[in-house]
Amino acid sequence: MESFDFTPSSDYLYTAHDGEHRSYGGEMTGGRDSLSDLRERIDDIDTALHDLLMQRSALVEEIADVKREEGVVMRPGREAMVIRRLLARHDGRIPIGVLVRIWREIISACTALQEDLAVAIYEDEQISSFERLARAHFGSMTALTRFSSVSGVMHAITEKRATVGLLPLGTSTPDSPWWLYLARRAEDTPRVIARLPFVLLPDRSRDDPEALVLGLVPPEASGDDHSLLIVETRGELSRAALAAALGKVGLQRSDRGIWEDTPDSRRHLVEVDGFIEDDDPRLSDLTPRDGEVIEHVSVAGAFAIPVGDGAMADASG
Repeated sequence: MESFDFTPSSDYLYTAHDGEHRSYGGEMTGGRDSLSDLRERIDDIDTALHDLLMQRSALVEEIADVKREEGVVMRPGREAMVIRRLLARHDGRIPIGVLVRIWREIISACTALQEDLAVAIYEDEQISSFERLARAHFGSMTALTRFSSVSGVMHAITEKRATVGLLPLGTSTPDSPWWLYLARRAEDTPRVIARLPFVLLPDRSRDDPEALVLGLVPPEASGDDHSLLIVETRGELSRAALAAALGKVGLQRSDRGIWEDTPDSRRHLVEVDGFIEDDDPRLSDLTPRDGEVIEHVSVAGAFAIPVGDGAMADASG
């Protein structure tokens, strides 16, 4: 990529879609530009943005060939890193929410260039806002399919009629607790790969919906992640005792993170710090030995910690 010079006294240099080196801008003068001059400069910027978008899409097509060889197109961890980097450097009067929405549209459009992108969402009388979450994250043009049951979303993913699916935090569904499906030991078992919304804006209400994104795409580390574990026990085990057992092997429960139990208190969904993979040795340390109550631990997935994590609703159940 060409280097950009953003100093006010020089033109902004970029490589146009046709390969020519072009510039827009001009030296700042002491006088005020005419309205027509300002509009011409905006037209130049629009042209530059368009050229760069086309240049980006061309690079995506090259990357797609490599991704197809690897068998993975969607990269949730990489996407989170892109958004974090942009937020860290952002300055100016464009609201953060607008910036994120623009880049989510770009990311989703580029993903769709590599494979068909379709999203399954769960909706019932209590949950009717997942479409807005899905549109904000996966783009306004992405195909959405609504399901009135968790099993419908799961089947859409496993049968590859949907790339990903959105399911609610909490167990307020007729299929409760739906996350037990993630404990299946099969290749076609979906994993949690993201948590939405990824960017929590200051004006967000605690009543706004949150969702987990599931897919057959492997979870991917972003550098700042949490993981979800399903812990099965031989008998009833208190949260305090389970948290202590996890802590002994170096698995720290996330503050204000997800913690849900089945009615018999024998199976628990626990959010822990860090990116945990199936072969993590700490999981082996929790497997049953004589006298131990923990029977099995499985990784339900992982997700990049949303920006503004402190504002997340407490999902500890």
